[in-house]
Amino acid sequence: MEQNYQFFIKTNLDSYIGKWVAICDKKIISHGKDPKKVYKEAKDRFPNKRIMLTRVPDKETMIF
Repeated sequence: MEQNYQFFIKTNLDSYIGKWVAICDKKIISHGKDPKKVYKEAKDRFPNKRIMLTRVPDKETMIF
């Protein structure tokens, strides 16, 4: 999971702003506006992998 988090922090995700992304093996494997659908699609594609699901924040969002 640490590798997926590092990928999320370091990757330019501007094209996914406001959307949910599923990350697995340092790749975005699914994305969209509905987190349940994004997660389901990711699990369907990679059933035996641990999926990181997160929302790409808006530019104005400050993360601590």
